[in-house]
Amino acid sequence: MVSLRSLIISLGALAAAPSVLAAECFGSSNSGFSVTEFQQTAAQVCNYGPDAQIQFGTTGGFPVARRIIQAHYEGNAKIHCWDAFNNIIAQCVQGSGRNGGQWTWNYNGVNEKYWIQAFLA
Repeated sequence: MVSLRSLIISLGALAAAPSVLAAECFGSSNSGFSVTEFQQTAAQVCNYGPDAQIQFGTTGGFPVARRIIQAHYEGNAKIHCWDAFNNIIAQCVQGSGRNGGQWTWNYNGVNEKYWIQAFLA
């Protein structure tokens, strides 16, 4: 029989594991952006600043639209940046065919929110 203490410790360990936390996917479908393009934009946020916007060329045909991915971080610690964006990309872009999503972490005084989104402009 599992003791209450063991159960609480196990649940606490699960809550502290960012790789298993679900991303919240956005509602629009992906308009042909690659996983590599999402990863490239996420890398700009994780390596440099809280915001990134990259234009990946334009669409063919008329009217021409710019292919853009934006990403953003806000919070008091950028501890889970790679895990957060990898979760969004794997779950929302690859898994659900969405144009992005967001991932939030609030635990023990650490607050982080990440989002990434592709669109045509």
